[in-house]
Amino acid sequence: MNDLHDTPTLPGSASTTCATNKPTSCIEAYVRQHPASALIAAAGLGMAAVLIARVLIPDPPQSRAARLLGEIQERLGSAYGHAAHIADEGSQAMGKGMDAMHLDQRMNKLSRGFRSLFY
Repeated sequence: MNDLHDTPTLPGSASTTCATNKPTSCIEAYVRQHPASALIAAAGLGMAAVLIARVLIPDPPQSRAARLLGEIQERLGSAYGHAAHIADEGSQAMGKGMDAMHLDQRMNKLSRGFRSLFY
């Protein structure tokens, strides 16, 4: 009555036999004979379930405070960029001014030397 040809087996497990015709006992027998592949399959199913749940669950709506903080961050970022540009221009102008000041000092020395020739 309980023939080996009538018992269901899982694919890839020709040597796995079930003691009863219950699907749970067949799965249990397969897991006992192939624990590594059963663990890998369970982990894969778990990861697939998590990915599906993440896709299906919508993002929570942003609170008013979070939106306000985001806007402040954007404005500060643009203000920082503008201030960095102005500081860069100021440092370049200072460099040019320092160069001009050194030139003025050299010209003063030269003019004093030239005047001293005639005095």
